[in-house]
Amino acid sequence: MLLIGVTGMPGAGKNAVYNIAEELDIPIVSMGDVVRYETKKRSLPLTPENVGNIAIKLREEFGNEAIAVVTLKYIEEHFKDKEIIIIEGIRSLYEVNYFRKHYPLVLIAIHSSPITRFERLKRRGREDDPNTWDVFVERDLRELKFGIGEAIAIADFMVVNEDGYEEYLNNLKEVILKIVKNKDKFMEYNFIYKK
Repeated sequence: MLLIGVTGMPGAGKNAVYNIAEELDIPIVSMGDVVRYETKKRSLPLTPENVGNIAIKLREEFGNEAIAVVTLKYIEEHFKDKEIIIIEGIRSLYEVNYFRKHYPLVLIAIHSSPITRFERLKRRGREDDPNTWDVFVERDLRELKFGIGEAIAIADFMVVNEDGYEEYLNNLKEVILKIVKNKDKFMEYNFIYKK
């Protein structure tokens, strides 16, 4: 099995990978959904603060790779017969390394500027999205503390999402098709970065 990981700061446009996964018939699992599920399970409203605190709590309970552990269990239970799985929302080098201890992983980073991301999150309006610049910055800093900057820095591919959505979607699809086409090559390379 080959894992394709997608990372990027909140609002960068990681969700676009769902359209491509569906078109290419590749299963996709969201790590953010795992955290939101855990938040609901603990009977907490889906606010940015609650979701962030649960992410921190999970890491305190299970270590820095906590969400990767739960995500991989889910993948192995539901998709063990699939050759390629996309994992959306990788947030740290710990998670990258955890996945790579078990399966080869190719990592794609999505990049957008902070102002672009903030505007997108305000428009999206999900319950746990920030509605002020201060809350947005606080969330970014929390993500950076988790180590998302390291994951972005070691990505195998970088896709910029600043201009038009169609152009971004085409660029992202092109990268995923390249990975699918060269699956065997990517299965050979699986770097684990020691901390």
